[in-house]
Amino acid sequence: MQRDSSDLKSSRGGLTTPVSTLIIFVSLTLTVSSLYYLATIRVGAQRSDLKFTAAEEKMLELGSSIESIAWSPSSSEVLSFSNYGGSLRVEPRSRRLILEATIGSSTYTLLNITIGRAVYEMPSSKESLCSSYLRGDDRAIVNKSTSIMSQIYITIGSEGEDLIVGYRPLVSSSTGGLADGRRINNIRIYVINLNASEELTLPGEFHTGVRCEGVSSSLHTYNAYSVSCVSVAATLEGARGSVLIPIENGPEGAQIRFEVVICSIRLMEVGL
Repeated sequence: MQRDSSDLKSSRGGLTTPVSTLIIFVSLTLTVSSLYYLATIRVGAQRSDLKFTAAEEKMLELGSSIESIAWSPSSSEVLSFSNYGGSLRVEPRSRRLILEATIGSSTYTLLNITIGRAVYEMPSSKESLCSSYLRGDDRAIVNKSTSIMSQIYITIGSEGEDLIVGYRPLVSSSTGGLADGRRINNIRIYVINLNASEELTLPGEFHTGVRCEGVSSSLHTYNAYSVSCVSVAATLEGARGSVLIPIENGPEGAQIRFEVVICSIRLMEVGL
C-alpha cells in the first residue's frame, strides 16, 4: 500500500510539468491571437483613415478646379480619382437656391433654381460621426469681403460620411451716376451653377471632366425713395441667410439694379 501511494504521488508530480506548460502555451497563444486581431483592426482603421483623407483632398481639388475655370467659358480641366473606398455622385437637380431682395417693405424674387452639388460617399471610418467644413462655412450667402463661394464639407450620410462640394451666392455692390435724379446702385450677385452636369454615380477609379459651359446674367431694376439699405437673402437647401447692402440716394431717391450673374459648370465622366 505504501508503494502504491508513493507511485501515485510520483505520477502526480510527473503530470505537473506538462500541465503547466500546456496552460502557459494556451495563454500565450490566446495573447498573441488577441494582439494580432487588435493589430489587424488598427491597420485596417489606419488604411480607412488614409483613404478618407485622400478623398477629402480630392474633393478639395475638385472645388479648386471648378473655381479655376469658373467665369471663363469653354475652359476645362480633368481630374483623376483613385479608389478611395467610396463613390462619386453628381446631383445636378439638388441644392435649390432662392434669391430674394427686400427694399423697404417689399420683397422680390430674383432667382429660384437648383444649382446642383457633387457628393463623395464614404463608409464610416472615424470613431465619431460629425459634420465639419473643409472650405467655407454654413452661411447661405456671403458678400464680397468674404469672397469664398465654395462650401466643401463633411456630413453624415445614410451609410457613412459624405464629402460635399457645393456653392453659394456672393454679393458685391457699387454706385454710379444719376438717372433722372436717382443715384444708381449696382448690386451684383454671383452664382456658380452645377445643374448642367450629368447625373452620375462613379465608384472605384475614374476620370471627371470639369467644363465652364458659359456665363449669363439677368437684370432687375427698382426705384426707391429714402432707402438707406436693402437686404439680399438666399435660401439654400433649406438654410437661410442674408446680407445688407448700403444704398446711396440722389435728389429723387435711388435706382437699385440687381444683376444676377450665373456661371454654368458641367461635371462629366471622361474616358482616357
